[in-house]
Amino acid sequence: MEELTGYPVQVGTTDSAAGDAEMMSAAPAHPVHLVNVSRRNLRVADYIVALQCSMLLTMWSHPAGVPQFRLVTDKVAYAIRKASSWKGLARLPGSRAEQIGQTMVNGLLHQLLSTPSEMIAIEHCYNECPSLRQMQAEAVSASLRRNTETLKPEIKELAPPDIYEGNLAMCATLASLWCQLIGNDVAMIPYKSVGIEGRAAILLQKFRASSGTLGQRSVATVDAWAEELGLRSLYEWAFRPK
Repeated sequence: MEELTGYPVQVGTTDSAAGDAEMMSAAPAHPVHLVNVSRRNLRVADYIVALQCSMLLTMWSHPAGVPQFRLVTDKVAYAIRKASSWKGLARLPGSRAEQIGQTMVNGLLHQLLSTPSEMIAIEHCYNECPSLRQMQAEAVSASLRRNTETLKPEIKELAPPDIYEGNLAMCATLASLWCQLIGNDVAMIPYKSVGIEGRAAILLQKFRASSGTLGQRSVATVDAWAEELGLRSLYEWAFRPK
């Protein structure tokens, strides 16, 4: 990491991470990459650190600079208002509906940004770090199980169809990639049961069609998926000098 980016990695632990880890890319104001592994994942910490470093290397490999995903404020605000007016949310008190709508829209955009680079990193670690495959299998399997929480009927009832289906499609695409790597389709069973595997196949094809550096592949996949999911107007890219 230090050789390729100019900054070292500092590894620690955290009790506050919602996911497997917290990661912060280096910048002049904090000249070190930070990776804090959730304490509940210490048994697979070596893999989690490798995954986060691979995602950092992906970000830093774009020839234009470090990609910065910037939301288009008025477009996102409109998407939140539209989501909040969906019948599943509209029956809630106004402030509650808007809060949940905002969480859903922002969550979908975060998923759009993070899933392609996570897929690149998963595949990269699988190929380049065979000694970590047992840890990887445990960590990825746990992550995929958490993703299936969105299949709960109460979530489908609340969420606007475009947000719900977009979330499921990206979760299923991640599961499909893992199934291809390990030669086992078990992780796709929940998604086949709701008929989302066709949409996931389209997203995986777009992921495979990307080319260039890891960073270029990540940005190109985000854009291709955004076009497919109707999200392209909600963000723009800027590139921070390395």
